[in-house]
Order: sequence, then structure tokens, then C-alpha cells
Amino acid sequence: YPDFLGKPCGVGSIAICGAEKSVVYDVDGNPPGKTFPIGSSGAIISDILDDGGSEYLCCFLAREKRMVVFELASKTVVVELQMTTKLNYWRFLPPEAHGNTLVYMLITPVGGFHWSPLDESPRPRQVWKRGSGLQSKKIVSYEEGGCNGGTGSDMRSTLALLMVSTSNSDAPVEAWCLPVNGDSRGLLLGDDVLGAALCLPPAVAEEEGGRRDSPAEFYPLVVTANKVDGSDDMHLDVTSIGIDSTSGVLSQLDTVASVVVASDDHSESQQVLEPTMAMGTTPQVHLCSYGRYIVVALRSKGIIYVYELEEGSLQLVGQQNLGQYIVDAGIRRGGGEKKGGDVEIVLLLCSDNTTKDGCIAKIALLSEIHI
Repeated sequence: YPDFLGKPCGVGSIAICGAEKSVVYDVDGNPPGKTFPIGSSGAIISDILDDGGSEYLCCFLAREKRMVVFELASKTVVVELQMTTKLNYWRFLPPEAHGNTLVYMLITPVGGFHWSPLDESPRPRQVWKRGSGLQSKKIVSYEEGGCNGGTGSDMRSTLALLMVSTSNSDAPVEAWCLPVNGDSRGLLLGDDVLGAALCLPPAVAEEEGGRRDSPAEFYPLVVTANKVDGSDDMHLDVTSIGIDSTSGVLSQLDTVASVVVASDDHSESQQVLEPTMAMGTTPQVHLCSYGRYIVVALRSKGIIYVYELEEGSLQLVGQQNLGQYIVDAGIRRGGGEKKGGDVEIVLLLCSDNTTKDGCIAKIALLSEIHI
């Protein structure tokens, strides 16, 4: 999806909500914070989606079980949705996930729904159902990837990745894959993972430069961070996912690449100040990818590793000790060498002396010069 107004897509603003107003913090803004007289229980913000600067704030009013979408530039209400069931999890999805338009993922006890508020008939469309393995599980994170080969309004993602757990804060995290708009039988990738993310196959990343301009059909790879028995080391595994053309059932195929992240590399790092968060501190490791890069963020250590995925191998190209707890991490297209780098990592960090404050950090990656 193209960038508009010079702002790279992929890392949205942060919404801080109250009963009478919402503060929108833009990691690239000047000033970074704007206040809107919009009260809600929670809100999420889209990327900028056109040359006019259209940016959408999706608010959830828990008491009324209602969702309202505002267009921030014009300060107008776009659409309202009355929820008829409990909302377990929601997020903004990249436009290419469903027809190159504004789309949100709504997860309920029934399953996952794509909601496109700008459609003429903006009714949520179910794209997968919760099977027995996902019933009553808490959603820790969700993302979609791949391409069905369609163009324009027919473009769809092909694979969903969920990390889930029970309500117990100490419960292990499971990683599941589900076909999008297909058979809803899930594939359990691991029942005790440290982190998981989708990434582009090297051939697709090479052809598209990390962008999904081409309508070629493909399934993404899955990268997981796993514990090593009897050790504090961590195993990073990249595997391919296949689907049976007859039954539509997913299967885990080959290991594309793997590497051990030795605990010696970060054992001397001190435990950093850890905040109390409503969603908890899982997953322990944030994974994110863009093009051929895979970022591994050890949240409680405040350390990141950057790997480059090549055919059959993962090459470490850089690491950095930030010395602060990593609340969240994202990755997006950069502005090239003149604007800081080809790829940019954006991190939300807890303050190193109080859990009531934090900061945004950005790290640029260049093709020839690594961090």
C-alpha cells in the first residue's frame, strides 16, 4: 500500500482515551499529540489512507456495546456499529488485507470478522471461525499476511496468525494459523512459544522489495521464537505453511531457516523496570518483519536483534541494548538513505526510572550499513 503525505504506513498513532476526550499521539507528528473531544473506552487509529490525509479513529464504547468510526481530518462520524456479541480483540489491518480499503479485524467468541466501514453496506464479514482449540482463549496478538492473487477490491490476505493463552497470567502462549476466507480448521504451531510473526518468503521479498504491489498468490512464512530445553537459549525458526487444495486444511511444511539466540549474548544485561499493563506482559518476545528483515525484541531485557532472512539461513546483521522495557515494537518502510534508512524499527519503551512514563525510539536499517 502506498505512503501518503510522506508518512510511511505500518506503524499507527497511539490513542489515549478517556470519558470525554481522546489524545492521539503521532510518532511522526509535530506536535506529536492532538486532543479530540471524543470519549470512549478504547480506540485504534488507521494509517493515512489517501492524499487528503484521511485518518480514521475507531472507538469502542463498552457500556453501549457500540463502535464509532471518526475521520479525524474532517472530524466527522463515518459509521456506527452496534455489537450484538462480546468483543474480545480488535485491530486495524493493512488495506491490502481486504480490498485495498479501510478494514478492521473484530474477534468475538464466534470467530474473526473483517469490518470495512467505508463500504456501501458496512457489515462485518466473518473470515474464520473459532475451532475447539481456540474456544475461550484470550487473544494475545493477531496478524494477517499472504495474498490471494486478486487485485483492487478483490485482494485478500490468505493466512491469519494468532497468539492465544488462557486467562491465567502465567499460562503459556500458543501460536495458531488459520486460513482466511477458507476452512477454519486451525494449525497449532506451538503450545508454549515466546513469540511469533509472519514474514515474506525470500523470493517474494526480492521480487517485490518487501511490498505487495504484485498480485501473485502466496502464503507467508511463519517465524517463531521457542525455548530450548534445559537452557536459557532461544531458538528462532522460520517454517513454511501449506494448504491442501482439496480439503483446505493447513499443514506445517519445511523449516526454511533456524538459528539459536545464545543466552550468553544477553545474560549480562540487567532486568529492566517492567510496567504493569492491562494486556499483560506476554508475549515475552516481540517479533516483527519487513521484507527480508526479522526483528527479535527481548522485552524484559530491552534488547533487539535484527536478522536477515536469506535462502536457507538467518544472518545476524545487528543488535542493540536499549536498557528499557519494550512495551511494543513495529517495523515499516523507511525513506531511503537520505531520509534515515531503507527500513525503520519503531519502539515504545518504558521509562528507565518510572513505569508511568515512556518514550518512542526509532532505529534505521540500511541495505549496506547495518546497526
